[in-house]
Amino acid sequence: MAALPFSELRQQKPRAALVPKSAGQLRLERERIVARTGFLLNATIALALVGLAVILWLPFSPVPGDFRFGAQEVLGVAVFAGCLFVLHERAELMLKLYNFEPVEQTTQGELRALLHRVPEGASYQSALAADNRTFVTGEIDAIRERAEAFVPKMLPVDEGNGET
Repeated sequence: MAALPFSELRQQKPRAALVPKSAGQLRLERERIVARTGFLLNATIALALVGLAVILWLPFSPVPGDFRFGAQEVLGVAVFAGCLFVLHERAELMLKLYNFEPVEQTTQGELRALLHRVPEGASYQSALAADNRTFVTGEIDAIRERAEAFVPKMLPVDEGNGET
């Protein structure tokens, strides 16, 4: 099966209406994410404590002395990397914590300009105003993608100017 060009794939993607999440929906999603992050933090702490316990146990274990020091170093690096993986990969990338940060003032102006090109842009802005909130970073990609779908058509080029 031949691969389709990226432009064809974008055209095949169905365009859903652009509807902002309400402040209540964002609050519920944030609470869910905070609970999930708390679980991941507890898992990270447990992993760190178990790794530390094994590292501290190694000098008193029957493991040969030549192997012991290297095993402690490798285990320490593995535990550190595991903790970083759980916190960063799982908490930040999976849960997309950055999606809930308010966007900067300059980006808000750009998003408002993009929404002027979208048919439902005015209702989107009025829904945000009614909810008394600003744009969050998670909305940026959806707004840009939707605005790209409504690129203004070019005016026909005048072949003959008519002026002599």
